[in-house]
Amino acid sequence: MTRRRFADAISLLLFLSACVFGQVGLEQLIPLEIRQLTGRCIQSIYNGDFKQAEAEARKTIKAYPDHPAGYFFYAVSLDVWMEYYQSNDKEEEFYKYCDLAILRGEKLMDTERDNPWVRFFIGGADGYKGTYESRQGRYITAFRYGWKGVSVLMDLQRKYPQMNDLNYGIGSYEYWRSAMTRTLVWMPGVEDKRDTGIVKIQDAMANGILTRTPSAAALLPIYCNEKRFAQALELSTRMSDTFPNSLVWYWGEGEALYGLRRLAEAEKTYRYILSRVEAESYDNHYNAVRCHFWLARIALDQKNYTQSIAECNRMKYYQLSDDVRKRLRKCFDDAEDVRKQAMAARARSAQPQLVP
Repeated sequence: MTRRRFADAISLLLFLSACVFGQVGLEQLIPLEIRQLTGRCIQSIYNGDFKQAEAEARKTIKAYPDHPAGYFFYAVSLDVWMEYYQSNDKEEEFYKYCDLAILRGEKLMDTERDNPWVRFFIGGADGYKGTYESRQGRYITAFRYGWKGVSVLMDLQRKYPQMNDLNYGIGSYEYWRSAMTRTLVWMPGVEDKRDTGIVKIQDAMANGILTRTPSAAALLPIYCNEKRFAQALELSTRMSDTFPNSLVWYWGEGEALYGLRRLAEAEKTYRYILSRVEAESYDNHYNAVRCHFWLARIALDQKNYTQSIAECNRMKYYQLSDDVRKRLRKCFDDAEDVRKQAMAARARSAQPQLVP
């Protein structure tokens, strides 16, 4: 080995060591008990046990009332529950705990100004407000909260480039902001950051301390949105093996299988999801309607037109609140298109064929 190559190798080794030890050092800035409690909270969230997730977050708050972590993860557990059921029933409580995380974090900054995790939870709380506002279609406030949160995270990243967890929030913001404004990329100053956003979330999934599982959940809809169905299927299969009770991964699996045209397997997945959601204690029927819509699309592609029409009709059987019906408006509109296609195709197939 030449002297130059030896020097380069030593430099690379020192750089990698700094990254590794920097991440280990960052981990030590969160008390071990908080890491254990919040770890169990995350495990419960992504295994579909929302009550246990809230219980673990409450334990963190009780043990560390002056630290923002418990309040932050309690808000996260509420947000994931509302996203899963497409409900706003816990909105007031969600905002209360986001604000408490910010309040406790800002107060703790007086004594732990050099602790990046304190600012991480502050920025993360505003970021979660932004994602919630976006789901409600309130895009002005969504952008305001999202930008406020991601600005904190980007400032942290300039000071702590080895803090991989920051890439979860930054990457998610970059991807979805670009995806929602992709028609404007031709304008000066508007940059398409979908690919860089994906790479950042992948980094958080591989190397984060607190964000590995949330990053995996974030990547599933992104892969499907980008039609990277093989990656979505690999990820959903891997995560459902780890968290077999969570339907989050099965939703991704069903869409990925449909995108890969593995229709029989996709149908099996959606029927499994339907059996699960209809047995849940809390059921606003949002997820059941979505299942019937996907089953209608699959049946249409399989040329099972009568079944496709029946699935569209079943979507109308449920008693839905005005809020849930509003959230499902596009789903019902798309289902009407599917029903019309199935009826037209069935009528064509029933016509007698003329013999020349």
